[in-house]
Amino acid sequence: MSNADPDIAVSDEPDPADIAVITDGLGAYDFSQTGYRDFRRLAVFVRDRQTGKVMGGLYGRSAFGLVYVDWLFLPEDLRRAGIGSRVLAMAEEEGRRRGCTRIALTTLSVQAPGFYQKQGYDIAATIDCDPPGLTHYYMTKRLTEF
Repeated sequence: MSNADPDIAVSDEPDPADIAVITDGLGAYDFSQTGYRDFRRLAVFVRDRQTGKVMGGLYGRSAFGLVYVDWLFLPEDLRRAGIGSRVLAMAEEEGRRRGCTRIALTTLSVQAPGFYQKQGYDIAATIDCDPPGLTHYYMTKRLTEF
């Protein structure tokens, strides 16, 4: 088979090595265009003090001066106690230490758009999705003053 006629397939269980071809390739391309590479993963873990077991937290990344929150989860019994605010603030502070000027995330209308707005996040865009009545929010916050 030639490169002009590749096999193209969809997968819901991609191999990490296959994902690396895409992420490494895009990273190399971006570097060739910008001369800049600052990608780093970011995690803030909430652990049980007795067992050390992770109970929740935040997972994301930073690149090109932007922190992006992929996931933020706390079990129900840890919500509304200020823990989520602390976790988010720690990610924001780490972003500042990394030289990032903004943070971005997505959340659903059934999740926490109000929580993020209370933390100073602005709605950048909304997209209606399924089931009807569900909305996907894209939110951002400046980490430094311009």
